[in-house]
Amino acid sequence: MDFPQGASADGSLALEQPQLINVLALLVALAAVATSTFLARLALRLNHNANLMRIVLEALEKQRRGKFTATEIALLEELPKHEVGLGFAQLPAPVLEDAFEVACYYQHLSTLAEYGVADWDFIAVQVEDRMLKVWTCIKPYVYAERKNRGNENGFLNNYERFASKVRSADMLAASDRLYDRGRRRQPAVWQPVRRSARAIGE
Repeated sequence: MDFPQGASADGSLALEQPQLINVLALLVALAAVATSTFLARLALRLNHNANLMRIVLEALEKQRRGKFTATEIALLEELPKHEVGLGFAQLPAPVLEDAFEVACYYQHLSTLAEYGVADWDFIAVQVEDRMLKVWTCIKPYVYAERKNRGNENGFLNNYERFASKVRSADMLAASDRLYDRGRRRQPAVWQPVRRSARAIGE
């Protein structure tokens, strides 16, 4: 018995070899496009994250420099000797320059954290102690500067917001979150081996 062209014995249509090859070629091409799109998006995301990390590391670098540390220490020692009502802009030199350099530095870091450009926990853990000491010292002068300017929202507001959150946050928990995220990203060979108490005691 003869069957229609392209039909099998059970009555279903069967693809001829050239058609099958074309279909397979199309599927391979679609898979290649999907893979290329995925890899391109992944590369863009990784590049974006790398650029952000570069920004964060460059911002944190200043805190490790001896000159900036000396400026910060000088500010903590000298600023309380001056009248609070001077605010910032009316302070005499050199404390004027020191106050703006240190305060604007922590304002910059606070903005990176508060606006989500950098990981909030990462910035907070890195600068908690020094950043809060500086804020405690400059706080009355910041409020006076805002009053002198007649603008309550025009001077170091991100710094104040960030400092308030950091002061009330659990920094040990923040450190643990960072550690856990880092551990999940490490290759298995780098993971610490957890031994049982029995094994440790042997």
